[in-house]
This record gives sequence, C-alpha cells and structure tokens, in this order.
Amino acid sequence: MICDVGTHKLAYEISGPLKAPSLLFGHCFASNRHFFDSQLPVLTDYRTIRYDTRGHGESDTPSGPYRMDDLGNDAVALLDHLQVQKTHYVGVSMGGMIGQNIALRFPERLLSLGLVNTISSYDETGRQVWRDWVAKVRRYGTKIMHDDLMERWFTPEALRRQIPGVEYMSEAYRAFPDTAFEYIAHAIITDLQYSNRISDIKIPTLIVASPNDPGIPRKASELLNERINGSKLEWLSPAHHLATLEHPEAFNTMLSKFLAKQSQD
Repeated sequence: MICDVGTHKLAYEISGPLKAPSLLFGHCFASNRHFFDSQLPVLTDYRTIRYDTRGHGESDTPSGPYRMDDLGNDAVALLDHLQVQKTHYVGVSMGGMIGQNIALRFPERLLSLGLVNTISSYDETGRQVWRDWVAKVRRYGTKIMHDDLMERWFTPEALRRQIPGVEYMSEAYRAFPDTAFEYIAHAIITDLQYSNRISDIKIPTLIVASPNDPGIPRKASELLNERINGSKLEWLSPAHHLATLEHPEAFNTMLSKFLAKQSQD
C-alpha cells in the first residue's frame, strides 16, 4: 500500500484486526519494512503497521539531505493517513532515533515506545565515523561498505551460519541507494542530539540493547534507561548491532511482555 505525504510516497503494510491497538514499526538504516516479519506471528492481537522509511525499500527517495524532523514527520503523516490517533511504536537503530523524535515532538500520538539498539546522541567520534562512511560512499558507492557493515551488524557466528537475518540484510543493503545513504546520514550527523532532552519522554518505554554492540556503547543504552523515567532496559546477547535478527524469539518474548503490561496498566 502507498501513502502520499505530498512531496513523496511511503510504502507500507498492515496486519492484524482493524480495531486492535496499533503498533508502528520503524526499521534500521539500509533495510525496509520486512525487518519485522519475524515479529508478526506473535503480535496477532495488534494492528501492526510496517513502512519503508523514505529512501528505503519501495518508498520514494525525495531530494535531500534529510533532517530528523523529516523522518519523524513522515511517520506521523502515515498515522494521519491511516486515521490512527495513538499507537505503540518500536524502532531499531535508525528507527529508534525516529521514535525519540516522535516521542519528543508528538508525545500525544504514542501509547508506548520501544527503543532497540539505538542511541540518543553521538559524540564527535561517532559523528566522524558517519562522515567517513559518507565519504567512502560518495567515491565508491554503497557497495564499498557492505562487508564492514555486515560485520558491525552481526556476530562472527551469525555470519558463519548465514542465519536468515544475515541474508535479508545483505540483500536489503545491496538495494539501498547511494543518495539515500548520504541523505539519512546527514540527518543523523546533524540532528541526533537528544541526550539532554530524553528526560522529557514520559511514555512507557522498553529499551533493548546488546552489551557487545560495536555501534552503540553500553553506556549509551544505560543513559537512555537512566534519563527516561520508568523505562525498562533488557539485554540481548550474544549479539552485535542487529540483535533482533540474531535472537528474534528472545526479542519477541521481551516485546510481548512489555506490550501486555501496557494493556494491563
């Protein structure tokens, strides 16, 4: 299905009962809405909404560079299109960054928030990593980063076994446009400065992290937990950055328990 947000179109899919509570998923950088296919079988009591972030999957890649507010606005525009007033939201990595943006700017639209393998702010070292990646992609195209990112996203054991998530991400990344890489990176480098604001998030929040994530320091996950009042921090291990693809069953259990608690409260 397609949502026209004016300057571009977003591709999305909906599953589950029409009148069930809504759950919006935000996928990671360089993937697409199918990142969450493994969650659908255990979330049949929810109306799940999966969409391709601009520049990803079957969504358009409007001219950039982008800002984090653009990405947050897209998600809210999709909710408006679907006439969804309030939703649960779960985002992985980039999707978690978008989730923080929504929670800070449109808190009235969220029932709860799931932040998975994500960060509230990069320090200068982290921003420089992104700048270096962009420089490589400008010169050689996204293909130059494939192997490095796969090693960042998955443990050596997952790569050796070629688990389904590895195959999925490899294919998704190879389809990722060079321009989208740079446009999204600009938003992250320029706007991801939420550490001093996340204490304003008052929504029930689940934080899922991996202690050995090469891209998200353990202290960054602990900071989210410390500053978002009442949040719950869960660890997935052994895993690298895309822990939910390495341990889908364990993640499903964590998420199901968290969502069930929200319906009870």
